[in-house]
Amino acid sequence: MNAQLKYVVDELKALYPKKDYNIIEFDGFEPDQLVQILSNVICTIESKEAVNTRSENREMTIKRLLNSLYIMKYRPPSGNEYDLAQSLFLGEKSAILPLLEWLLKERPTLEKRAYLGRYLIKIEVPPALRGDSNLEELFENYEQLLETFKDAHREREQHLSAGSNTGELRGDLAVMEREREIVVAKVATLQKTRVEGSKANAALLARVKALRESRAKRDMLLEQKARLQTTCVEMERFVARTKQQVAEARRAAHGVTPQGLLQRAEEEEKVSTYIANEKIPADMKSGQTQLQLLREVASQTCLTRSDLAQVEQQVRALSSEVNALLERRMAAADPADDKLTPFKQQAAMLGRKKEAAAEALGELKKESAALKSKLEKIQGQLMPGEELPLTEEQFKKYMGQLKPRTELFKAKRSQLSSQTAECGVLSRTLEILRSNHELAQRQLGDEERRLGLSGYSSTASQLAEVNATKTELDLQKESKLEALSKTILELNQIIASKKAKLAPAIQGFKLLNFLFKCFTALLSSLRTLNYPDFLLFVMLNGTK
Repeated sequence: MNAQLKYVVDELKALYPKKDYNIIEFDGFEPDQLVQILSNVICTIESKEAVNTRSENREMTIKRLLNSLYIMKYRPPSGNEYDLAQSLFLGEKSAILPLLEWLLKERPTLEKRAYLGRYLIKIEVPPALRGDSNLEELFENYEQLLETFKDAHREREQHLSAGSNTGELRGDLAVMEREREIVVAKVATLQKTRVEGSKANAALLARVKALRESRAKRDMLLEQKARLQTTCVEMERFVARTKQQVAEARRAAHGVTPQGLLQRAEEEEKVSTYIANEKIPADMKSGQTQLQLLREVASQTCLTRSDLAQVEQQVRALSSEVNALLERRMAAADPADDKLTPFKQQAAMLGRKKEAAAEALGELKKESAALKSKLEKIQGQLMPGEELPLTEEQFKKYMGQLKPRTELFKAKRSQLSSQTAECGVLSRTLEILRSNHELAQRQLGDEERRLGLSGYSSTASQLAEVNATKTELDLQKESKLEALSKTILELNQIIASKKAKLAPAIQGFKLLNFLFKCFTALLSSLRTLNYPDFLLFVMLNGTK
């Protein structure tokens, strides 16, 4: 206990140099002072301003401390958070001293946890408010920002763990800068003595300039050629699509005569007349009947069990009456009518087939319209450079054009074999050049080691990449933190406004609940008095 107290006092002296703590004074602190010291340490770890616990409500203080300890993943020795909360509320030294020791020992790790917990702990949105579309969209954006912040922080930690010390890098950079100045001076000396003193210096510079201009002109011409080739391909595809449409139109018009067109028009006219004069009125009549039925059902009051029993009895009576009428009709049937029965049945069957054909025709028209719209949609989604599928005639024409191309392919293949042999020669030349390049690199490395500049170029490039990556990650993290803070503020504002809007409704609900309980109590008291139903009904209406 004394060692623990001594450690806590020494760490508090280092953390707060202006406050002169000692073991005797700290051992005699009151519970309120211990809670204040614990609050100050937690606020320091969280990089927040210290809170005066005397002016703050004690329950709010304990709630704030427990929330911070939850973020820092503190586990009480007893394993019971309720006992910890009670000990903190009473300011017991036996619970606060171990807690202070743990906070001061793990301060670097806890600072990182508190920093991450400030942004990674999600805001709890009440389920009643999750139905708002704007709030739901804002909450999804908030979750995406959380994931982005996690990725940015993970990349930054990996980069910092993989990188070297900044001071050492700066020292190496200063040494390399001095070595670079020495090398630049030597190169300038060599340029003055060997290059500028040469007699063919001006001619070489003129040839290099002419070569640079010719290469730039060649690149410009190649780019222009590529653009023209792309335009030609697009125009060829457009012409192919147009020819295909014309061929389809001609094929559709092939073999069509005026009599055939007239017959098709008459058939379409008959079908349209049947649909307009018979099918549509029948559908309208059935729809009106169903609508009238639904209106009658909607206009009626809610049926009770007795009403349902009465309706079922009426249905049974009507069914028996209908059966009796059918039996009378069959008994008094005329033989002449029996002869006409097959024809009537055949006519009814034809009528049903006609209706089924009309329904099938309507479905086919709907399907055709849907397919046409789908085709137009797909054609609209095609890129300007994409082609439509080939038709049968186009495929035959393509096969006819393929024969001369086959001969051309054979000729090109022979050319390709010769070029392959040439490519082998060039590959061998490239290998020789690479070996010469490696030899030159080794000579350059030996020269650098001789001058004391070994690894200068590779180290400088790596250092530049490390600095650029670190700067980029810091900028990304700063932007994500700002967006995350802004989103959290907006969520808090929206939740507060929704709670303010729901407050009147909650008050009204409480009033209605109170009235319901009063009427329920009144009703139960009246039932216990065994009043007649009519008197009970009159009294209830009077209370309303």
